[in-house]
Order: sequence, then structure tokens, then C-alpha cells
Amino acid sequence: MVGAAGDRQGFEDGHGGAAPPVPWLPEPVSAGLGVLGLLLVVALCFGSPVAVRRRLRRARGAQRLQLLWLVWGTLTVPVALLTGWVNHFLVPAVPLFPVALGLVAVGLPVTVGIAILRHRLFDIELVLSRTLTYLLLVAAVAVVYALLLLGAARLTGHDTLGGLLAVGVVAVTVHPAYSYLRRHIERWVYGLRCDPRAAIRLLADRADAADPNGLVAAVAEAVAAALRVDRVRIERSVAPDDGALCEPMVHRGERIGYLAVDLSAGRQFARADLDLVEDLARYAAVVVRAGQLNDELRESRSRIVAAREEERRRLRRDLHDGVGPSLAAVVLKLNATQSRPDPAQRNALIAETRDEVKAAIAEVRRLVDDLRPPAIDEVGLLGAVRQRAAALTGEVTFEVTGPPVLPSLPAAVEAAAFRIASEAMTNVVRHAGATRCRIAVEVGGAFELTVADNGHGIGPGATGGVGWTSMRERAAELGGSCTITSRPEGGLIVRAVLPLPAGHPEEVQP
Repeated sequence: MVGAAGDRQGFEDGHGGAAPPVPWLPEPVSAGLGVLGLLLVVALCFGSPVAVRRRLRRARGAQRLQLLWLVWGTLTVPVALLTGWVNHFLVPAVPLFPVALGLVAVGLPVTVGIAILRHRLFDIELVLSRTLTYLLLVAAVAVVYALLLLGAARLTGHDTLGGLLAVGVVAVTVHPAYSYLRRHIERWVYGLRCDPRAAIRLLADRADAADPNGLVAAVAEAVAAALRVDRVRIERSVAPDDGALCEPMVHRGERIGYLAVDLSAGRQFARADLDLVEDLARYAAVVVRAGQLNDELRESRSRIVAAREEERRRLRRDLHDGVGPSLAAVVLKLNATQSRPDPAQRNALIAETRDEVKAAIAEVRRLVDDLRPPAIDEVGLLGAVRQRAAALTGEVTFEVTGPPVLPSLPAAVEAAAFRIASEAMTNVVRHAGATRCRIAVEVGGAFELTVADNGHGIGPGATGGVGWTSMRERAAELGGSCTITSRPEGGLIVRAVLPLPAGHPEEVQP
């Protein structure tokens, strides 16, 4: 303004020959001030949106809502500029520009006041998205219409034909343009609630690129980006009570946690947002459960390796401390027998050697029995279970039922089933206070073992001991499950399901 006031010729031309207010200002200074002022105006016009955008990215809660009110108010500035250009080039006789300037003069302070005093007056995000959509749509339609009208008039020389052509093109493109603008503006304001497929793809891409150890964090970040919220948590135990929006994550009927969405102050989720949260929770449950299974598999492999090494250590110790010394003693006594001339002494040493050999054979049998119950190979799985039941029969009467002839089963399934059945029957005798126990075996798509008693069941607060953990771990090692539940009529039911390999042999055991 100072530069323009010092421009004598320009001021006189624009104000009917009136003298400039500051005639003493040298021409070079006024010209420099004018150029500098124009550059500053341009810099401020482009720099202020950048500054506000940077603040919006850092803002949270009420501060973000206040800044959005400021953004909505500043939309009057480009509206006023567009109005001024239209007024100047198209309808110079109508004083539209002063009205637009009045809109800016009122709109900015009003929205700033609302931002300070009543920033929760409306859902400003919804108002802003709709305003941007319609402003851009109106501007785009006006520009396209004007260009088409100008181009058709120049090509055909007929304004009416050009107008009809422009109207037709605009009519065809308005709805697609509106849909495109609304989708992209709402994605900028709200996230991906209008495009659930894009939200699911984002979740899948983040989960696919994530490290297995950071899978849960990657899922939470993807959900936060899709919903455009500050933070999303995945709680695996109980739902948080800190005011966050919680959606259960359920996988195959099992609740594996909660998707907790932290909303900024003043923001309320619409029905579309809630539907998206529900869909994301379902897919996140699958991904999180896959991560949990991966962790469980890794832990199971570690336990198997540790158990294998412990078994090797035990075998080495038993062979070194048991069978080894016994065989060494046999060799020494045989050497001593060879050096004894007296037949009676030789016979005595031979008798002792025989006892040592018998003891070594018994120790070897014990080691073999620990590796795999021999009764399974001798009488089959059902026969081995019946033998174990007969050995435990006393105050408890056992009944073992199953198919007349079992199909051929993998050795690991046979050993695990026998160990689980043996542990369950031992628990019935020791702890259940039962008089009857029924053991049932079924083989279909999987091997199923059920041990049911009529005892007192699970007491309040009971968590089980080493035996229950052992049964569950034996089933889990084969990819199966072992559940222990109370019967309505009293007692416990131990049900183990052990998967069989696809296409396992159907020939029966001899």
C-alpha cells in the first residue's frame, strides 16, 4: 500500500488525477516497496496453508478442532479472489467483489471466535469436508463450462450451439466429479471409512510387510491410519475403561482381544465409522491370531527341542550311570572267574555275573519302556489302555470302549493317546473321589479320546496341576487339543482330539 501511494503516475491514473498521499517518497523506493509487498503477499498466501497444515499434523484433540474452524473460515479468502476475477472479467457492472470482501471481513473473525469459545458447536470435520467438496465442484464446473463455451464459440462461431454443448458435457461430468471429490476429501478428513476395501488392503499390506515380532503394532498403526485417529491399541486381556471405543476381536468364536480406538476430544464416530471399525476388528483378529499361533508354534518348538535335549541327557546319564557300570562289572567278574582255579569260586562268580546281566537287562527294558510303552506294540492301543485301567481298578471301576479294530495310527498319536489316558485315569483314582470312569476311543477324521468320571468335578478356583498341563502339552505338540470340563451331573470330562495326517492308512492293526 505504501509503494502504491508513492507511485505518482499510477496513483493519478487510478484516482482521477488526485495527488499521491506521500509525494515526497522517491520513485525507486516506492517501486521497491511495491515489489516487496507483492512478494510478501504471495509468500503469505502460499506459506500460511503450509504452516496451518504442519500444525494440523501435530495437533490433537481440541487444538485440532480449533484449527479446522480456522481453515473453514479462511476458505472465504479464495472465494473472494474468485469472485473478484469473475466480477472483473465477466460481470463488471455488478458489484460482487465488495460483497466478497465483506464475507472475508466477517467470516474470519467469526470462525476464529467460534474456534476459541465454541469449537464443539458443530462437527467441523463434516462441515469442512462438505464445504471443500462443493467449492471445488462449483469452481471446476464453472471453469469447464467457460472453457467449453469459449472453445465451441470459436470453433463453430455459434454461441447457442456452444452453450448447449457445454451444458451437456457439464451435466454428464458433474456427478462423477462430485463423487471423486467427495471420496478424496472425506479420505483426507475422515480416513477410509467411505472405502472399506481400501482399508482392508491397507491392513493386509501393513501386516504383510511387518516383522513377525512387530505384527500387532503394524496392525494397530494400519487401523489408526484407516480411521485417521491418533492411536489404536490392541488389548489382549480385558477391555480398557479409559473412554476409548472398544470393539471385540473374535476369531472362530473365540475372543482374542479388543481393538481400542482413542478418539480425539469432541469427535464422535458416525455409523459408517463404526461399521468400518467392526470390519477392521474382524480382519485384525485373523492377523493377530495368526501372530499368536506363530508365537505359540515358536514356543512349542523351543519346548520340544528342550525336551529332546533333556531326554538325551537323561538317557546318557542312565546309560552312563546304570547300564555302563553294570556291563563293566560283568567284564571284571568274568576276568576274575577265568583266574579262579576253584570250581566253587568260579560258580559263585558266574552266579553274581548272571545277576549283574539280569540287572542290566532290566535297566535296558526300563529305558525302552520310558521311550514307548511296550504294551502298545504287544496288544495294541486299546489293549494297553485296558491293561492300565485294570492295574488301577480298585475303588474306581473303569470301562474302556472303542472300535472292534483300530485303523493303523501314527506312532506319535498312539504314544500321546496312551499317556493322556494314563494320566487322566491316574487323576481319577487320586483326586476325583469317583466310583466309575468311562474311557471312550473314536477314530474318524481325527483320533478322539474321552475320559469321563462321576466324581466331585472341579472345585471353585481350581486351576489344575502338572498332570493337566502335561495332557494339554502332549495334545498341542501334535496340533490337537485337550479340554477338561465339568459334567452337569457331576465329575469331569477329559476330551483329547489328536489330528491324523491327511490320507492316513485305513488298514487295521493286526
